[in-house]
Amino acid sequence: MAGVFDNIHPGLTCAEAYKILLAESGDLDSQSDFYMAVSHLINFPGTETESALLRFLERPSSETSIRHAQRKAIEVVARLDSHQAIATIGTFLDSDDIYMVENAAWALAKLNCQDHNLHMKVISLLDDLTQNTRILIQALAKLSVVNAVPSLLKLRDDPRPSVQGAAIAALVQLNGQAADLGTLGKHLYLSNQMDRQSAVQDIIDSQAVELLPEVMQAPISPAFKMRAFRCLLDLDNPLLYQPNWISMIDRVLLDQSSNIVVLHRYEDKLAPEFLIQSLFHPDFSMCYLAMQSLQELNPETLWPLLRIKWESGAHNDYGAHYFFIQLFGQIKGWSEPALQFISDVLNEAIVDTRPQFRKSSPIAILSFARQFPALLSDLLTSLTSGQAKRSWQMRYATLLSIDMYCSPDIQIQYRQYVEDSAGSDSDAFVRAKATDLLEKMIANG
Repeated sequence: MAGVFDNIHPGLTCAEAYKILLAESGDLDSQSDFYMAVSHLINFPGTETESALLRFLERPSSETSIRHAQRKAIEVVARLDSHQAIATIGTFLDSDDIYMVENAAWALAKLNCQDHNLHMKVISLLDDLTQNTRILIQALAKLSVVNAVPSLLKLRDDPRPSVQGAAIAALVQLNGQAADLGTLGKHLYLSNQMDRQSAVQDIIDSQAVELLPEVMQAPISPAFKMRAFRCLLDLDNPLLYQPNWISMIDRVLLDQSSNIVVLHRYEDKLAPEFLIQSLFHPDFSMCYLAMQSLQELNPETLWPLLRIKWESGAHNDYGAHYFFIQLFGQIKGWSEPALQFISDVLNEAIVDTRPQFRKSSPIAILSFARQFPALLSDLLTSLTSGQAKRSWQMRYATLLSIDMYCSPDIQIQYRQYVEDSAGSDSDAFVRAKATDLLEKMIANG
């Protein structure tokens, strides 16, 4: 239930949050106080909190500050598993606020609402083009509302890819109709990045394991790809396990731009400054295209431009940060001053605890291993101690570094660590990687 950003107001007490929800908006220091209080109550589960949130949801008001906070309150009571809130949440399906309707549908699915009348209300909303049809479809599928199938069959050909994809995924879940799964694979390469990201969720919802090779090379954030792998692969089931799964997971974590199918082309040779700026682009296809081009440039020309851009913005932009960390590890031929700077940056990224920068840490391990093989043993010695405190991605990256960048005589130093990880790591992906690596080590003597 806990989220990374749940407790962002640690100084606010539970009692103070209750008091805010009872206040008049004119008596508050800020109009955002209602939203703050509602959000913070996720940290205080219990009947008193549920009652306070329900009273707030039943509070009639046209004030924007209250309406926005009520949207959040719907989410919070659902995350608190408050089944007594279902009837109240259901009333918001009639709201003229489409975001309120969206949250209500999501919350009813979260709470496994089995009220037939509310199911039919959600189905009727599918005909309203102003609504977030995708969320409505997902809610109906999660609730196993078979009565929705006729409406979903119509939406299977909807011109909106996100709606079409959700309908296809819902039909797989509700009646096993999987004939249109190929369409979801094509959606991974649509021009709109949001549609590509939606396709990943549709593939997850469809349990379409066979589409993971397509997911692996799609031009989207590796976080979306890894989520698909995490949701779809049962690495602990020997009846389902496929040997190629580990190499696929490796490729997703390595995230080499050369393995990505990009959707754009550069007609002309572009200036390095333009390419570097493209690493800040919100569309990952543009980022990967820039990465492919930057790796072909002279490091001596590239380095001063990269360093200026790093210090002026990339160090604090989590998207660009990730691609810079990648680039630092992939280019060979850096000068000695550049390598010293890169070493410092990679070491800082490995221990960076900022939540939004967490995808940079494992790639920093791999970039360091690739760029500084002579120093890798010192890094691995550090990483292989206190592993329980590190994310599963970092533990996996540690094993991948041993696998890919250590010679057999160096690997043997970490044999016990690999054995321990294979037998007792808390994460199935890490255990599977360690088991795969251990088998290689045994085969190599």
